[in-house]
Amino acid sequence: MAVTGSIKQRNRAKEQDEVYTMDGTVDWRGHPSSRQDTGKWFAGVIILVNQGLATLAFFGVGVNLVLFLTRVLGQNNADAANTVSKWTGTVYIFSLVGAFLSDSYWGRFKTCAIFQIIFVV
Repeated sequence: MAVTGSIKQRNRAKEQDEVYTMDGTVDWRGHPSSRQDTGKWFAGVIILVNQGLATLAFFGVGVNLVLFLTRVLGQNNADAANTVSKWTGTVYIFSLVGAFLSDSYWGRFKTCAIFQIIFVV
C-alpha cells in the first residue's frame, strides 16, 4: 500500500512539473509560468513587430536628424554628423543601462515596459 501511494505521489509531482516551465520563467505577477498559457506564436509575433517598429524608428530618426540639423537648425555638415554620432552613442549606452537595471533591480519585463514607454514619449 505504501509503495502504491509513493508511486501516485511521484506521478502527481511529475504531472505538476509538466504544467509549468522548468527554466525559471515567471509571469508578470511573479508566479511560475504555465506551459499552456505562455509563449506560443502570438508572443513571437508581438516581439517581432515591436523590434521591427523600434528599428524603423531608430533608423528613421537617425537619417532625418542630419537633414533637420543642417536645413532647419542651420548647422554645418560636420557639426550635424557629430551630433548624430553623440545621439547614436547615447542610444547604445542606454542599452547597457537597461541591462544593468534589468539584471539588478527591475527584471526584464518591467525594464522593457518602462524603457518602451520612455521611448514612445
